[in-house]
Amino acid sequence: MHFVDSDPTLDRAATAGVAPKRASRARRAEASMATKTSEIQPLPRWTRLQGADLGAAAFSTGAGLALFDQLMRGGPDGAEPVFAGCLRQRLALRAAESCATLSRLREDARGLRDAQHLAGGVEPSPAGRRHRLFRLFAAHPARFDAATLTRAIALLGLPKIDASAGAKALQEDVAAAPDPLAAAARASAAAMKLCSGGSAVDADIFALLVADLALATRLGWARPVPLLAVAVLHPSLRRGAGARAGASRPRPTDEDWPAAVAFAYGLAVVDAHALAVDLARRAQKLFDVAPMLRAKGARRVIDMLLADDAVAPAAAARAGLSDRAARRLFDRLVALGAVRELTGRETFRIYGL
Repeated sequence: MHFVDSDPTLDRAATAGVAPKRASRARRAEASMATKTSEIQPLPRWTRLQGADLGAAAFSTGAGLALFDQLMRGGPDGAEPVFAGCLRQRLALRAAESCATLSRLREDARGLRDAQHLAGGVEPSPAGRRHRLFRLFAAHPARFDAATLTRAIALLGLPKIDASAGAKALQEDVAAAPDPLAAAARASAAAMKLCSGGSAVDADIFALLVADLALATRLGWARPVPLLAVAVLHPSLRRGAGARAGASRPRPTDEDWPAAVAFAYGLAVVDAHALAVDLARRAQKLFDVAPMLRAKGARRVIDMLLADDAVAPAAAARAGLSDRAARRLFDRLVALGAVRELTGRETFRIYGL
């Protein structure tokens, strides 16, 4: 197998807007990395779901989403926090792992991460295509368009649809819904019907993606945040027999799908918020040690780490460092406690916040 690094599209996004080489004074100012991440408080306990009461669940989910929405606007002048890209891509990995389980595929998060960041020139596995799909959605602007739907359908192997008409219908469903959770439920149920001629499981996955896109659209987020797929297999959502094995999971064709969507988002936002709290702390540590870095491409690598779940040294080398310099930079970041090595291997290592 030929090993390289991650998706070039996402690599370009990670380094977009990075200024070219300037005078030493400007480089020193840039290297100082004066950025400070806002301190994020954990979600209050009262926002966590308690029991199965639908009214209480709707309240808790709404409160959790409101606080998470505030988090997503916690950067300077209401912009996203600097680690938003990493947050989305780490959730995309979790969502892909959940959907691999949903599809009875064997890959776990470790295997999916390796395949994405190290195996180049190799056709992705079915689970790898799901991971790629969530990564692309998480990096794509939050809007419904024919090209986005067509790409999703292709990666899932579903029959072709009239993507233009489908996008327009989904836009109308989202606009007509009374609130963001209802928009997610309506759009995902409609998306399921669009793919009725294909695999039921793959249509479910498409519907989960569309739900997150609808939620992001109504909340005014720049890009979708993978949430629903992360929580859809939670035992508390199983039908008929509580958490017993074999109990059915909620599906977009169910009559009570809107209630299940609200409950699932309530579970998902708790985990996403906790992840954001951790990433904010790790991002601040990265900024704190940045002045100690001497490698010329260190700022670009920092941008890449903030934008993605993981970065391989080969990707850093493409940002302007030699292979040896990239490895030394990551070793330095690990030694300073700013970055983790995510594989536990001696070779073909991958690093992330």
